Amino acid sequence: MEFKNCESQKLELDQACVVFINKNSDFNSWIYALASDCVLCPFRKIAYLKNDQNTSIIFNSQKSWIWWIINGTNSPDYKSPIDKSDVKCEIKAKLGEYGIYQVLYDSTCNLKTIKQPSNSYIPLVILIGVLVLFFSLISLGKIIFKRWRKNLSSKNDIEVIEKPSKKRIQSVDTFRGMSILTMIFVNNGAGGYEILEHATWNGLYVGDLVFPCFLWIMGVCIPIALNSQLSRGVSKLSIIKNIIKRSCILFFLGLCLNTLGTDSNLEHIRIFGVLQRFGVAYLIVALSYTLLNSRISTKFEHGVFSYLNDIISLLSQWIFIICILIVHCVITFCLKVPGCPTGYLGPGGLHEEGKYFNCTGGSAGYIDRLILGNNHLYQYSSISSVYQAGPFDPEGILGCFTTIIQAFLGVQAGTILRVYKDWRSRTMRWLILAVIYACIGVILHFSSYVPVNKNLWSISFVFITTSFALAVFTACYLLIDVVQLWNGGPFRIPGMNALVMYIGHQMCYQIFPFHWKYGLMNSHTWKTIAALWDTGCWTVIAYVLHHKRIYVSL
Repeated sequence: MEFKNCESQKLELDQACVVFINKNSDFNSWIYALASDCVLCPFRKIAYLKNDQNTSIIFNSQKSWIWWIINGTNSPDYKSPIDKSDVKCEIKAKLGEYGIYQVLYDSTCNLKTIKQPSNSYIPLVILIGVLVLFFSLISLGKIIFKRWRKNLSSKNDIEVIEKPSKKRIQSVDTFRGMSILTMIFVNNGAGGYEILEHATWNGLYVGDLVFPCFLWIMGVCIPIALNSQLSRGVSKLSIIKNIIKRSCILFFLGLCLNTLGTDSNLEHIRIFGVLQRFGVAYLIVALSYTLLNSRISTKFEHGVFSYLNDIISLLSQWIFIICILIVHCVITFCLKVPGCPTGYLGPGGLHEEGKYFNCTGGSAGYIDRLILGNNHLYQYSSISSVYQAGPFDPEGILGCFTTIIQAFLGVQAGTILRVYKDWRSRTMRWLILAVIYACIGVILHFSSYVPVNKNLWSISFVFITTSFALAVFTACYLLIDVVQLWNGGPFRIPGMNALVMYIGHQMCYQIFPFHWKYGLMNSHTWKTIAALWDTGCWTVIAYVLHHKRIYVSL
């Protein structure tokens, strides 16, 4: 919030200006404000409103606001949202970008629009529409060209003999490519659209879907890759060595990326991160699959069990995963955290009027602070600015437990792909699981027992995002591998080099031509173009690597 003259100052991106006018000549007043993303926070005193004068304040237009006007000269800095005894006026507002508004405080309080706001989502809709049209025309052109070649071959009696080869499931690469390209777009600011980034604490925005989808598709690939090695007679010891090596390299690469833009001071290096969580999840899930999976799988051809071959083949791993879930729940809801209520899942800071200020993340935050120390946690979490809470790592230790569960749910989907060869059996099971996961996640969230929360990687978050991943993957599988209406472009090729894409965009984040600015970048149009440009650059690089048959994996 800033104090400016609404008429004389040009508003910036995601800003709206409100003029508060005090027509109550008998009292001086205070203005208190509460933003929608600060849940259960106290109202904060933001401005003094003298009688017969006005005050102009600039607010963030992406948030909803509640304002209180209270008479008096000695008001506290914070007011409980429950205590409305001396509140003379309450206004609830959803402001628009570049809009100018007026609040007239007299016998009543009215919010009036002085200058109409602009629709900030129009540039996004137009740009997405242009991209969809562009790639649709390319796909249509490819279909027409293939049919023309086929007709030409038939006219010239040319018989094309194709070598029989094992068909690659292209929807796997496509889904992975969708995840990495969306991640690059979100990491580049997502055009400045809050809904495309991450929720502050509880809740789910578009940006929150990317990481879990990436983890889930990694799980899908585990039974495909490891079962192939086991069936070829590769020793389990050799497979285990490779799993440990790959996990350690992922963790190390993530640790290195954490030092970008810093002086690499060992006293302040962040320990955990995105690739580190990939490494931990892959280590546990891949090892359990290798050690608990039999080379000769039992398959029922008839009866009720024939419908459950995928689950039966993973029965021992399901028991192992359920044990991990139980351990996670016991630690989350039973661990005694000094100065905090048992089972607290809030962001700390100003949440619940600051009663649990140092309890950020409950057990998850406490374990990280105890084992890693504050200096080795993520220092720039959004809850720091919204709730004024201390450091908290959204990729911390306790969240690794539920991350392992998410990767295993991917293993379950991949096992369906391996066990059942008919597309109807595959899609039916995927969709049934998607519905089951969604129901569990919704019940946990709306019962308030375990809210959907990416920062804590709550089990409800795991189920909801896995349900989303299954639904999208099923659609990709039908369009690409079954009816073949789509070849997966432009996502499939980047999905074949996802590691290069992720590490490369992290390292080149502020380097031209990947990153640039033009003027003040004071519009969603320019920010969206810049984010799409960087995403497009890495897509081109992926295609060049594919053309040269260069694929980097661990």
